[in-house]
Amino acid sequence: EIGNPITGIACLAQNLREEREADPEIIEISNQIVEQTKRVSRIVQSLMSFAHAGGRQQDRYPVSLAEVAQDAIALLSLNRRGTEVRFFNLCDPDHLAEGDPQRLAQVLINLLSNARDASEPGGAIRVRSEVSEQTVYLIVEDEGSGIPQAIQDRLFEPFFTTKDPGEGTGLGLALVYSIVEEHYGQINIDSPADPETQRGTRFRITLPRHVEATDSGE
Repeated sequence: EIGNPITGIACLAQNLREEREADPEIIEISNQIVEQTKRVSRIVQSLMSFAHAGGRQQDRYPVSLAEVAQDAIALLSLNRRGTEVRFFNLCDPDHLAEGDPQRLAQVLINLLSNARDASEPGGAIRVRSEVSEQTVYLIVEDEGSGIPQAIQDRLFEPFFTTKDPGEGTGLGLALVYSIVEEHYGQINIDSPADPETQRGTRFRITLPRHVEATDSGE
């Protein structure tokens, strides 16, 4: 049901483009509407997948970390109740993981949401990627208050939370750990991320890398 109004808007834009094909300005606006409705559809799919986190997924696909980060950031940007921060998607478009894009989007949504909660207004949160021969790394880093060393080992325990009563379920990072484990990956924490200021947290996720097959004859 959520998708029907979005589809209707896209159809209206396409009809408008066809009716006013001689008007360059209308064509440009219509194209923007179509592209934005496609983007909203992806965001809604990510949100629905996040809300209905199901069992383990067996299928694996090439996953663009840059696209997953873009969708997660766009989804969180729709929520104006949190701290106003600046998100930076620094992932390389050529860095592909082997996995489930919807499940990995859930990972990023959780990590980015927690990073925003820990940040000061105007703080920066960066998502970037790195690769080695068989591995791709997804890194989320904030400039927030950091995580005390004494509780870092408990962060991924179900129902453990540092938030005030009623503010969190303590299931977010447990879900992150579970999804990363499903992908035969690992997750590590560096906090403080900046030893000089003693602030910031860095989550580093290790995932199987998808490498496109190449022609051995080249």
